[in-house]
Amino acid sequence: MNLVEQGITAITFDLDDTLWPCEAVITHAEQAYIDWFEQHYPVVTQHNDMAGLREKRRALLQEFPQLANDVTEWRLLGTRRLLEEHGLDVAAAEQAMDVFLHARQAVEFYDDVMDGLQDLSLHFRLGALTNGNADLQRIGASHLFDSVQYATLQLPAKPAPDMFLKAFEELGVQPQSVLHVGDNPVTDIEGARRLGCKTAWIDRGTLDYPHDAEPADINITSLHDLVMLMPGKA
Repeated sequence: MNLVEQGITAITFDLDDTLWPCEAVITHAEQAYIDWFEQHYPVVTQHNDMAGLREKRRALLQEFPQLANDVTEWRLLGTRRLLEEHGLDVAAAEQAMDVFLHARQAVEFYDDVMDGLQDLSLHFRLGALTNGNADLQRIGASHLFDSVQYATLQLPAKPAPDMFLKAFEELGVQPQSVLHVGDNPVTDIEGARRLGCKTAWIDRGTLDYPHDAEPADINITSLHDLVMLMPGKA
C-alpha cells in the first residue's frame, strides 16, 4: 500500500499514547501539582491524596459533562472547588494549574517519532489533534506540523468532527485524502472514519482493539511503518 497511490496528501496524528507515552507524564504533573499544594497550602494535602483528587474530578465531570471537551478548564474548576472547600483564595488556582501544565509538557517521544515525522513531512502535510492539554509549542515540536488542534469548549473533543474539520481546512485537504493515525479505536479511528478518512491504528501497547469494532485500514506499531509506505519505500 503506497500512501501516495492511495490518494493520501495529509496525515493527522493523535498525540498522547500515539507520539509519546501519556500515563507517566500525567502522574508526574499531578505529583508536581500536589507538591505545590504541600508547599503553599498544606491543609489541602492533609485531607487529599492523588487518588482522592482524581475521584473529585470525576464527580465534577458528572456535574459538568461539557468539561470533557476541555481538560484544562476541568482541572481548573476542580482546583477552584478544592480551594473553596478549605476556605482558601480561589485565585491561587491559576498558579496551581501553571505548575501542572508546566510539568505536563515534559513528554518523551517514542524513539520512532522525530525521524518518522521528518521523513513523512517530505511527502505529506502533517496535522495534530488532541483531546488532552499537551501543548506542542511549549514542548517545542509545533514546527513539525502544518496544523495543530486542541479540544476546547468551543471545539469539541474527538470523536466529534469539529477538530478534524478545522484541521482539514487548515491543511487545505478533503477528508478522503487524509490518513488519521491514533491509538484510540473510538476517538481516533471511528471519529476519522465517519468523515471519510483513511485510518491507521498505532498499537503502543496501551489499548486493546475491540473485537466488535470495525478495524482501521492499517495497523502499525511505529511511524517507521508509515515511512515504509511512502513512494520509493513501498
